[in-house]
Amino acid sequence: MKLLKSILKWLFIAGITLLILAVVLSPYQHYPGETQRAIICSIEIDAPVETVFAYLGDSDHAKEWSVFVDHITPLNSSSYPDGAVGSIRRAFCNPDESGMRWDELTTKVVPHELRRLDVYGFVDFPMTAEGLFTEQRYTSLPDGKTQLAFTLEFKESPSLWVQLKTSLGAHRIASIFDDNLENIKRLIEAENP
Repeated sequence: MKLLKSILKWLFIAGITLLILAVVLSPYQHYPGETQRAIICSIEIDAPVETVFAYLGDSDHAKEWSVFVDHITPLNSSSYPDGAVGSIRRAFCNPDESGMRWDELTTKVVPHELRRLDVYGFVDFPMTAEGLFTEQRYTSLPDGKTQLAFTLEFKESPSLWVQLKTSLGAHRIASIFDDNLENIKRLIEAENP
């Protein structure tokens, strides 16, 4: 019995230590120039900013580059062009549209610089949060290259509990962002040698 208590004590301490490390080392953090914590991942693409911006403005391309989303369906394309302010799209993780999904409303577009989407209506996620937005940030670099960044942020500062959940979930989100950015780079550079 004494040995069992000792093992449980060490397992508890190890679990707490891992939790603390996951939060401290989380990609959900304060970045220079940001007003609050965010997840930010970026990549340099050997293609002009106009090409990268146009590619990501077309929801049909998501099935080519996303490691998480199977497809994205524009919901109001008869009223708003895909990727324009006011356009709404639904992201599906499964081909049959069952399981995890969410909606995105394009709220800001600065051509060749920024596309901002409010993210909401999460279905079948193990953890969710309200008041999220994501940005695609485009920076034109010398020699016709582009710095592309994906962000995930809150519109308002979230509660401590939501920050903790986000700190833990950020590891998976950043991994998805990094994989997606690598795929976007590969696909765009293959079309623009």
